[in-house]
Order: sequence, then C-alpha cells, then structure tokens
Amino acid sequence: MVEAMLNRGLDVTVWNRTPSRAHALETRGAKLAVTAEGAVAGAEFVHLALSDDAAVEEILSRIVPHIDSKGTIVDHTTTSPAGTLQRLKQATMSGSRMLHVPVFMSPQMCRDAVGLMLVSGQRTVYELAQQHLAKMTGEVWYLGEREDLAAAYKILGNSMIFSLTAGLADVFAMSKAIGIAPEDAAGLFSKFKVGSIISMRAEKMARRDLTATFELTMARKDMRLMIEAAGQQHLTILPAIAARMDEAIAKGHGKHDMGAITQL
Repeated sequence: MVEAMLNRGLDVTVWNRTPSRAHALETRGAKLAVTAEGAVAGAEFVHLALSDDAAVEEILSRIVPHIDSKGTIVDHTTTSPAGTLQRLKQATMSGSRMLHVPVFMSPQMCRDAVGLMLVSGQRTVYELAQQHLAKMTGEVWYLGEREDLAAAYKILGNSMIFSLTAGLADVFAMSKAIGIAPEDAAGLFSKFKVGSIISMRAEKMARRDLTATFELTMARKDMRLMIEAAGQQHLTILPAIAARMDEAIAKGHGKHDMGAITQL
C-alpha cells in the first residue's frame, strides 16, 4: 500500500514494530518515523495494518492523542467483529474519525491498486475518505454504519479461502495416490470453473432450498469414491464432510440436495 501511495506522489511517513520493514520503505521514498506517535503527527489519513485486535488496541492507545483533529484512522487489520465494534464506537464517542477497512488484496494487488476493500463506519467519515480509498483498490464496498460488518464479512471471506485451500490439499492427496502430478490436477480448474458453482450454491443454500440438484446420497457415494481413491494419503477436510453428510442422511435428508448439511 505504501509503495502504491508513493507511486501516486503522496507524502507518506511510516513506522513499523519491526524497524527493518520500515527502513525498506524509506529507500523507496517514505519518511521514517522513530515512533508510532511521531508517524501520525499531522497526517490526513493514518493507515493501520497490524496483526490482531490486541495490536490494534495497543497502537491506538499510543497514537490517538497525537492524531490531528482532522485526521482519519483507517484500520485495515483483520480483527474480530466484537472488538471492531467496540473500537469504532469508542472512537465516535471520543470524537475521533475511524473506519474499519479490511481488504481482499494480496501484496501485489495492493501495489497495483486492484482488489476489494470493505468499509464500515460512519457515513460522514466514509465520505471524507472515499476518494482516497478508491485510489488504493479496484472496488470500495461501503457496508454502512454497522461498525462490525466489514470485520464480519472479512472473516466470512477468509473462511472460504481456507476451505478452498483445504479442499485443494485433498485434491492433491488424491491425485498423488492415483498417480497424477499436482500440476496436472491443478489444470482441471482451468477448465472446470469452480467460482460459478460457489455463487450458485451459496444462493441456493442461503434460501434453504433443499430441492435436489445434487442429491445428498449420491454426493455421499462420490465422497466414498474420493476417500477410497486417496488410500493412505492424509486428507484434510473430506472425512469431516463425509461425517456431516452421514449425520444429515440419518436425519432424513438423503433425497434432499447436498446443501442439507446446513440444516443440522
């Protein structure tokens, strides 16, 4: 993000709890602050990218008294909905301007200003920051004044990333057992576009539509084939899904769509 800001000609001061990371940005044209307090002095926008709720709270306790009255805090950290809600409410009560702005952006996407930013916070604060944020990414999605909503959507999105990663681990475990190179197995998904399946199935499951487009008993049969094909290879997520399917079938959902596993 800092590299992209510098490329846009912005005046950026940086500080990092690991000094070498800040020094690396100094070589690209950023000003280096010795302290977090010094970094925020006079800043129009104060961007935070930290590790967790505790780190955000610790840094906020240090920098808030030093932020200009017209400065806006933009917290990009992936944090808990409950903690985010508390911090943004506290900021409003104390007269500070603060937004929670987690992102679905890799480091390179940050450099290229593409990807998705989620934003929660007071609309008046968002309107002040909107143009600044728009230059940082491909899409800014303002979710409204519910302070915890961006944090919630961020962990929902990350959960899908983690589930897909676990699923790929199992695909590669099966491919190894069958004698297919992981690179060749990965090539399947250049033809079979999983993203469209996610969108269709998410909408169907959200409606609690149990009309079978993929009957649960048949899905369970396919699951058996997968587990058998893996042989002695370790599987990360498929056995847990199989157990969930068995539970749903036992409760009478065998003829329903496989999305019935959400009904338990």
